[in-house]
This record gives sequence, C-alpha cells and structure tokens, in this order.
Amino acid sequence: MSWSLYAVPLHDLAEDGMADWAKSTSFSRGVPDQAPPPRPLPSVGDVLRAFRTAGCHGTPWFIVDATGAAEQLEECPDPSACPRTDGRDLGEVSLRAEDHADRDRPLPLDAAVRSLSFRKPDGTAVLAAMCALTPVAGAQLVYDDSADEVFVVRSGERAEDLVADWPW
Repeated sequence: MSWSLYAVPLHDLAEDGMADWAKSTSFSRGVPDQAPPPRPLPSVGDVLRAFRTAGCHGTPWFIVDATGAAEQLEECPDPSACPRTDGRDLGEVSLRAEDHADRDRPLPLDAAVRSLSFRKPDGTAVLAAMCALTPVAGAQLVYDDSADEVFVVRSGERAEDLVADWPW
C-alpha cells in the first residue's frame, strides 16, 4: 500500500479553511488557535542541507540545476536493509517550489520551497528531517494523505522527544 506525508509552513494555517481543517482532524498535536505570521520560505538548498544534517536519504522526484548537483538528495544506499537498520529513508521526495510550475525543469538551489511531500517514507525519517528543517524554515505542519492526522514540529524540538507522539 502506498501512503504519503506532506509538510507545509505553519503560517499556511492563515489560508482559507486550513485552520478549521487542522482542528477538526481525528489527531492533532501543536495546532495553534491562530496562524503565526508568515516568514520567508526555505530554499531548495536549505531543504537539502536539512535532510543531510538529519542523516536522511530518499529518491528525488525533482531535478536540481547543474549549479546544485553536489547538493542533490542522496539515494538509499541499501533499500533492502534500510527498514531493518533504522535507516532514514524519506521515500520518494517532491519539492514544490514557488513560481516553478514546470516539474521537468531543474530547480535552482535558491528557489523558495512552498511544500514537501514524501511517498512511502519511513515515518521517523520524516520527523528527523522536519526537526532539522525548522531552524531555517520555521514551524512545519505535517499531515498524511488521509488528511485526518496533523502534527506541528517547531524549531528547537528534537525527534527523540517527539517520537512517542508522532503518529507515523
């Protein structure tokens, strides 16, 4: 069975209907009463460095332009052993960049990332990646493809402190 996790900036709660949806899910953690003020979006380079800092790897469903080839997401070194060895496999990773609708065109490292998606990830890998990303990107709202569970990860939170409540 295929499943996915998605992450958007917490300030997206200000978008029409988003806060009501997040509060109505069967499980939520950390959803505030009001959306925080917007902050700058992380760049493609910021996101890839956060993944690397967290020790994560995955299959990129995006192309980084030639200037960022060294920053590319690492592929899983051993897919058959990864789940048994607590590998941090993010699965199939998509980055949605602002002002970049053509998915076949390479992403520049400085493109602003609007949202992330992870198809068939190791759930704890996504948690580690979000904890590494929030210092540069701010709080992230993570949800699954059923849209019935949401979890907010804030800057300064550590994966080992959150994993007991992490639903994935």
